[in-house]
Parts: sequence; C-alpha cells; structure tokens
Amino acid sequence: MMNSKKCLESLIDGLGEHPNIRETIGQLDISGRVSPEQSDSFKLAYDDFLKEMSDEWSVSIRDGEFSEISIDSITNEDVTLVVKKPVGGRVFFATLAGFSSALDDKSLTLSRELLVLGSFTEFKTRGFSVLPWDGIPLPSLPYFDPSPDAIDPRKGIVRDLTGITVPADPYRWILLGDKGSGEPWEIWRSKATRKLATLFVSDVWEEDKTKISLNGARKRTFVLGSECEDNNAYEKVCQVSEWLLVKQDTEARHEVLVRRLSAIVRDSDTNTDWLAVLPEALQEALDGARLDHRAYVRSKSAETVKAMADLRKAVGEDVSRIVERVHRLSTGFVVGLAALATGLGVRLTLLTSQKSTWPAVGIIFCLVVLAITWASITLQRHVSTKSLVNELRNMRRWHKNVHTALTRSDYRELALRPVLDAVRLYKKTAKFTYKGMIYASIIFLASFVLIPLFHSVEKPLETNIESFQTPPPSATGTKSTLEIEDVTQQSGAPTEAADNSTQTDKSGNEKETESADPLEDEQPRPLSE
Repeated sequence: MMNSKKCLESLIDGLGEHPNIRETIGQLDISGRVSPEQSDSFKLAYDDFLKEMSDEWSVSIRDGEFSEISIDSITNEDVTLVVKKPVGGRVFFATLAGFSSALDDKSLTLSRELLVLGSFTEFKTRGFSVLPWDGIPLPSLPYFDPSPDAIDPRKGIVRDLTGITVPADPYRWILLGDKGSGEPWEIWRSKATRKLATLFVSDVWEEDKTKISLNGARKRTFVLGSECEDNNAYEKVCQVSEWLLVKQDTEARHEVLVRRLSAIVRDSDTNTDWLAVLPEALQEALDGARLDHRAYVRSKSAETVKAMADLRKAVGEDVSRIVERVHRLSTGFVVGLAALATGLGVRLTLLTSQKSTWPAVGIIFCLVVLAITWASITLQRHVSTKSLVNELRNMRRWHKNVHTALTRSDYRELALRPVLDAVRLYKKTAKFTYKGMIYASIIFLASFVLIPLFHSVEKPLETNIESFQTPPPSATGTKSTLEIEDVTQQSGAPTEAADNSTQTDKSGNEKETESADPLEDEQPRPLSE
C-alpha cells in the first residue's frame, strides 16, 4: 500500500481492511466502514483527492440507501465511495479485477495508455501501453484514430459464431518490446494467449463449451479451453500471429496454416483442450505453412500476374484517353483566350498609332498577356497534378496484386523506385516552372514599363533632325532665285532672259522646282551664240 495522501489507494485503505470494490472502465464503487481512528486521515485524503482531480473526474460519498452525504457524516457509517473516471486515450484501473474484465472491451481499441494502480514492470503492445499508477487523478487523453490497415480476423478469415471469442483488434494482444512482470503482466499474457489462439482455426461456436474446428483434409474439432499451462506458449503464438497478419494476403496464409495444423495434430487429440494441443504443433505448422505459402505464391504469379498486367494496361490506356481529352479541352480554352488577346492587341496598336497613349495601352496589353499565360499554366498544372494523383492512387491498388510474386526488396527496386523518381522529377519541374514564370513575368512587366520611357526620349530628337534637313518651301524658292540671278550676271546674259526663265520655272510643277537644282534645268547660253 502507498502512503501518499493524494493517492486513491489511501481512500481505499480508509474504508476498512476488506472493502467491497466494484469497478468498470468508467466508474469505481468502494463500499466499507470508516472507523473513528481513520476518520481524520480519510477526510484529509478525500480533500487532497478533490484538489488534485480535474473536471473529468468526480467523487461522491453515499450512505446505505445510496443517498449522497457529506464528508462529516461518515464516521462509523457504512458508506460507498463513488469515483467516476474519464474514458478516452488514457484509462485508469484501481483493481486487477477491473483491469482483467475491461481488457475485452471494444473501447480500448481507441486507447493508448492503461494505468493500473500498483507497482509492476510496464509493457507495451501494438495497441496500447500498460503502465503503473500511483492513484493521482491525472487528466485523460483524447481518443486515437484506428489504423486504416488494421485487420479484423472475423471478416473472411475465421468464422466466429459467438461474436466475441475471436478478437476484432488482434494488435492489442501482440507484445511490442520487452516482457513485463507482475500481476497485470500475467493477467494480460494469459488472455492474450487465448485470444490469439483463436486466429489459427476455421470456426468458433458455442455449445456447452466454446469449441473450435480445423477444416483441413479432415475436419478436427477441439474445446478451446480457458487457460494455457505452457509458459512459453505466448511467444510461439505471438510469432505466428505476426506472420499471419499481413494485409496483402492474410487469407492465403491462414488457409495454408490451418491445413498444416490439421495434418499435424494427432487423432487422439481431437475433442481435447485446444490450448494444450496448440503449443506443441505450432512451430512445425509455421515452418510448413511458410513453404506452402511460397509455393502458392509462385504458382499463382505466372498466369494471374500476366492477366492482371494486361488488365492494368487496358485500364491505363482508357484512363490516358480521358486525360488526353481533358488536356485538349484545357488547351482549347487557352487557344481561345490567346485569340481574344490577339484581337485586343490589334485594337490597342491602332489606338497607339492615333494617339500618344502608349504607356497606358501597353500596360493594359501586358496585363492581359500575363493573365492569359498564368491562367494557362495554372490550368495545365491543375489537370496534370490531379491526373498524377489519381494514377498513383490506382497504381497503389494494382501493385498489391500485380507484384505479389516479388520480394519486398525487389518490389522497392523494380516497381516502386522508378515511380518515386518520376514523382520527384515532376515536383522539381513544377517548382522550377513556377519560379521561372515569376521571374519571366517580372522581366516582361518591367520591359513594358521601360519601353515607353525610351520612346518619349527619342521622339523629340527625331523631330528636330527632320526640321533641320527639310527647309521651308519659301526659303527654298528664294534661295534658288538668288542663285539663278548670280549665274546670269556672271555670264553676261540680259536680265530679261533671267526673268523669263524664272517665270517659266514658276509656271511649271512647284514640287519639281522646290526639290530640283535650277542649275540642272536651265544651262546659261554661251556669249558666242
């Protein structure tokens, strides 16, 4: 017994030497009498327990008529201490009887810690851990989600007509790690041996006793029994259970194991205790079942795998056609957007040729192109990702059946690694594409912002050059007239001839007069003529 006043065991000690205790998973009822000598210590332990417990706990004191009374009215009275315990991911037990009876409860499937009042060596199973508890009312834990790959042996493996004999959750009975010690360990090991022993039979039913049968070359019937006397039986049963509970082909493993057991047991053992017969025949049956299972897998793999591979190929082609049509649909949508953008670009080009609206129109066209490009990439990425996820999900289902003949190492190297490498390449490519498009969009947008600046700087310079190279018409005409007069005076020609030639030039084409050199049109006559 513990001496801590915060411990539940102190309350139990205060109700006499042999209190009557009834315990379930969620409630503990302790009936007894509080003597005057223990009254004060019981009150202190009760107050300390109230201070330590959380809202999930509750404690009350009842009299002989089960009416609630105060702590001051317990002396020399037959009282019942009612403690309501939390039930969840952590479950509490104050007695070994309560722990033993609760091990069959279905709610423990979602629990991960069982705390038992007392001192012993803890142990862990594939379902939960069994830990010693000092009686302090600790808070509970939330329920844990069950594993989706868990196997229920009652579905397609063992036909249990009783509904409760074969465990629905066999993993809680398989030890994980080192053995424990103490009474909780012995109670659990005895129950685990009996529970796991029902996994290696064909049928379970109830008559005057619980019976099982093996459907082999000849049907053998046994009485299940209540307890196994062989101390090493659990290790053998646990080893065979781990070999049997493989989700990929549990039914095939179970069939070859049952046939081996049916052939090994003696005729004289029929209708005897199954828990006494099983330990002697189990190891030999396991060795033979492993050989039978390998031969079964090899014989099955030839035609079955070929047929399933052909079926997978046909299904893959059908899926590829559908995905290709989806890609065409998305591509057609993008092409339509590109056509609309082209028309918009033509319209914006006409606007820029009429007005000086290049910056605003260019930015609008830039944003439209970016929006269409990003819509195209996002749509294609969505379609490709969804297609890849669906393909991987279907491939996972196919791999379980198509690659049955491969060992685990060969399966990883030949079937799984190429797929994983392809998925990594897809993720890396998608990541680089996304980053590249961000950089390209920034450069594209920056170019449209900078081009109008260069355009506005170069336009005044071109205007000045054109005005410098092309003189006004009036200046051109005046210059030509002065040149003609100078040439005429130097050659000694009469002024009238110069005037006549000038008038003739004016009556001709004005454009030719402005663009041509007058010295080329009319040559001055020599003085001899």
